[in-house]
Amino acid sequence: MKLPESEKYAVLRAVIEDAVKFENASVIIDEPHAAVISMGKWYKCVFADERDYTCFREKYGLKGDVCLLGAPKDIYDNPCYTYAYLNAMPPLSDTGGVEIKRLAPSLAQTVLDAYHNGESGYTLEHMESLMREKGVFGAMADGKLAGFIGRHGDGSMGMLEVFPAFRRRGIAAMLEKFLITYVMTFGRVPKCDVYTDNVASMALQGKLGLTKGYGYTYWVDEDDENKE
Repeated sequence: MKLPESEKYAVLRAVIEDAVKFENASVIIDEPHAAVISMGKWYKCVFADERDYTCFREKYGLKGDVCLLGAPKDIYDNPCYTYAYLNAMPPLSDTGGVEIKRLAPSLAQTVLDAYHNGESGYTLEHMESLMREKGVFGAMADGKLAGFIGRHGDGSMGMLEVFPAFRRRGIAAMLEKFLITYVMTFGRVPKCDVYTDNVASMALQGKLGLTKGYGYTYWVDEDDENKE
């Protein structure tokens, strides 16, 4: 990609390049000041000037889910920070007797019920598909499922949940360390989006050595936007 190789763009560049290489994303725009890729129904965009987004959105007919990276604050609701693990070696992991293993799609309903208290927006069929294609991994402690983590359809880490009875035991960190290592075995860049009001998750990303990208990330449904 032609995005600058400066430290400022390191995270966003890594996110875009990873999607092109591993998610069969198509490159629509590749310029020093703008990058747009298509991932089926998703688009991911980086613009040096956010005003270019409106122009390119109309020119290329960007519809559906658009992920706008490196944007200013308060241009849409629910801003996120994008993080990426850019170190050459994965973090050291100590599971403390907790076993982490891939969960079968038959547990999709269990994951759905726990993830965001059952309000994730995913359907059962979509979750089953994610568990087959991307993987959701569970932490087993005291003979029970203590929590889980997985990847979304764009390859980003997420779905991190620890059940109340098992919190404050470092299980969230264990799960994310495991997934970082797993993702890196494929030569990929571990990455995630965190809502700016999720203080606990932001602290976890810093603790695990992830780098925060500049600006803010927004997921926008352009179909909804155009209906207003």
